[in-house]
Amino acid sequence: MIFNTWEFFVFAVPFFAVYALLPRRVRGLGLIAGGLVFYVASGVTYTFLIVGVATATYFLARRLAQISPQSRERRVLLALGILINAGTLIYFKYTNFLLGAIGPVLPKGAPHGIDIAVPLALSFFTFEFIHFLVDVYLGKITLIEPSRFFEFALFFPTLVAGPIKRYQNFAPQAQPIQRPHSLVVAAAVLRIASGLAKKLIVADSMTPLTQALLAPSPLFSHLDYWIAMLAYTAKIYFDFSGYSDIAIGLAALMGFSILENFEAPYRSHNISEFWRRWHISLSSWIRDYLFIPIGGSRQNKTRTLANLAIVMAVAGLWHGAAWHFMAWGLWHGAGLGLHRVWSASSAAAFSQRIPGIAHVYWAMTFLFVAFGWVLFASPTYASIRASFTELLGGRAF
Repeated sequence: MIFNTWEFFVFAVPFFAVYALLPRRVRGLGLIAGGLVFYVASGVTYTFLIVGVATATYFLARRLAQISPQSRERRVLLALGILINAGTLIYFKYTNFLLGAIGPVLPKGAPHGIDIAVPLALSFFTFEFIHFLVDVYLGKITLIEPSRFFEFALFFPTLVAGPIKRYQNFAPQAQPIQRPHSLVVAAAVLRIASGLAKKLIVADSMTPLTQALLAPSPLFSHLDYWIAMLAYTAKIYFDFSGYSDIAIGLAALMGFSILENFEAPYRSHNISEFWRRWHISLSSWIRDYLFIPIGGSRQNKTRTLANLAIVMAVAGLWHGAAWHFMAWGLWHGAGLGLHRVWSASSAAAFSQRIPGIAHVYWAMTFLFVAFGWVLFASPTYASIRASFTELLGGRAF
């Protein structure tokens, strides 16, 4: 179920009415039941998937916490847990993408795709489960209660579009779940209304203006493409941050405080700052569970730049199984690499003395991000080429 649908309204009104009346000691069970109903309404078959993967993750994590830190079994269990989660994600979301990529080398008559549906919230819950396993392995999570974990796993406000939760922030709030103060309830309702307004009034109204990017045509002028790029830049922010606002508001009604996912990202003065403000739960996950484990910035400059390219390519593909999402990720990887090199130069230090340079940096960052959205929105190389050609004044790209 999507938050801005009647189906969700029909689910949410009775759920929150009942949840508010539940005694504190059974609210956790109500939360789990609500998550199951929410997921069943989106597809009965895949409910077994999330419950199965969550159960496997829980038992592997519990075993990890029980055995000696020096035991070799711990690495095997961690690898198995990551394999189960990453393998589930890859199979359902990327099988057809991978088959298409290797299609030219497949034997004649071999299938280049299979009929497979992507389960609801797959990208979000697999990343949360991997975080949980890794942090148990590292000793950052020591107390593993089944009720707390399944409340974490089936918490429906964040299932659809995040934010990606951290167990250490979530679990203490469920011991027991507190009844929110009336002021918190009022602020939560306002946050939900704000999110719906962002989505329905602002984001959706931008859609007609984005058609030049989505379906390039000679009928569109250069100005149409610029309007489309800026409209899409607004649309994706208000759409995604709107969903995050709704999720945070719903969580507050249930007695939970969820970390912010956006902090005025379009005010950033460089691309690194942008990623500290944009989809914060994903960028911090990528940093902690991918960038740092593969070496981060601890090695030489070339390896650091390669690591940035790798993790941003993964971030791009996380959004969707298509080459243009990877291209968007690599665009940002290149931007982060260039910013790192520039920041270490004497020219960067000198530039800080130039009056008004902050405004220049802001404009450059905004345009870099906006041009990146062309890659994100355009599904084919031909449409990307056509859009960039028109945006650059008709010069072939």
